[in-house]
Amino acid sequence: MAKVTCAISGIDFTTTGMDFLTIPHTSGYIHPVFTLESKQLHKLYIRHCRGLIQPSDSYLLFMALLHSSNSIQWDYPSSLTPNSLQTSVVIENNICQLVEVLDQSRRILHPHFKQPTFRVTYGNCALSQIPNWIKAWRKNITSFGEAQLDEKEYESLKRLTNKLTYLINDSSVEMYEMANTIAHWANRAAEFPKDKAMLYQTTIANSFNRAKMFNTPIALLKEVKEYCQSNIDVGSIHFHSLTRTLDAGIKNHIDYLGGDSQSVGYTLLPSISAVDREVIQKNESEISVLIATAPESEPLATEYSSNLAFLKAKLAYRVAQNRVKLAKKAALLASQTAPDVATPTGDL
Repeated sequence: MAKVTCAISGIDFTTTGMDFLTIPHTSGYIHPVFTLESKQLHKLYIRHCRGLIQPSDSYLLFMALLHSSNSIQWDYPSSLTPNSLQTSVVIENNICQLVEVLDQSRRILHPHFKQPTFRVTYGNCALSQIPNWIKAWRKNITSFGEAQLDEKEYESLKRLTNKLTYLINDSSVEMYEMANTIAHWANRAAEFPKDKAMLYQTTIANSFNRAKMFNTPIALLKEVKEYCQSNIDVGSIHFHSLTRTLDAGIKNHIDYLGGDSQSVGYTLLPSISAVDREVIQKNESEISVLIATAPESEPLATEYSSNLAFLKAKLAYRVAQNRVKLAKKAALLASQTAPDVATPTGDL
C-alpha cells in the first residue's frame, strides 16, 4: 500500500497499490474526511459527543471542521499528535465553540459576508491560536449583524425623511396633519432614549391638540425640545418643522385657558411664589381683567357647570389673592422704610 501524509492533518493514511510509494504532505493530498459535507461532519460530531469514535478519528473530525470554515490557508500541516492528551485537551476546549460559529456563519446568506482568513505555517502549526480565530469569527458575525441593522435603519430613516419632505413641500398639507410623521422622524433622527421614546414621540404628535397640551407639563415639552436640538443637525426643513411643532405645543399649553401671556404661568395652577412682581407689571391689563372675574372665596368644583369653568375661576382667584399679598408686602415695606418724625423737646 502507498503511504500518504495528509497536507492538513499531518496524519498518515494508505491506499492500495504502489506499495513502494511514499507521498509527503508537500504533494498536497488530503485525507478523505476533508471532502465530507457539513451534514456528514455534524453526524460525526454527534458520535464524538457520545464517545463513539476513537481519539484519532476525533482529531480528524476536528481538523475537518476547521477546514470546512473555508477561512484557513494550510501552508503547513498540523503538528498535533492525534492520540496525545494535549491534542484531546485542544479538541475538547474548542470543538463545541467551533461547531457553533460555523453554524452561525452558514446561516448568513448575504453575498458580501466573509469571515477573516488565517494562515497555518510552520511557526503556528501547533494550532494554539484556534481560540483566537474562533473569537475573531464570532466578533465578525456580530459586527456584520450590527452593520446590517444600521443599514436597514438608515434606509428606513431615508424613506421616512423623503415622506416628510413631500408633506412639507405640499402646500395643501397643514402642520397639524403631518405631526405624526414629524414625531416618527424625530424619534429616528434623534434616537430617543428607549425608556422615553414613546413619551417623546407622543408629546410631539399631540402638539397641536390644545386639550392634551394643557395636560402636558411644560417641563416635558422643553425637555423634548432640548433633546432634539442636541441630537439632530439643525438647518434642515425637517428640523425646522419639528421646532415649529414643539413651539406650537408650548403655545397651546400656555394659551389653553384663553390667555396669551406668561401671567397664566407654565403650569396648570402656579403657586403664589411663581407669579413674580415683574410679570404682573408687564401684563397689568390682562391681570386686571383676570382679577375682575375672580370669586371672593376659593371656588369649589361643585359650583361650576364644567371643569374648564372651575379651572378658570380657580386660576383667577389665585392671581387675585397673589395681588392682595403683594400689595400688603408693598405697604409693609413702605412703613418700614418711612423716616421717623422727630418730637420737639425743650423750650423754643
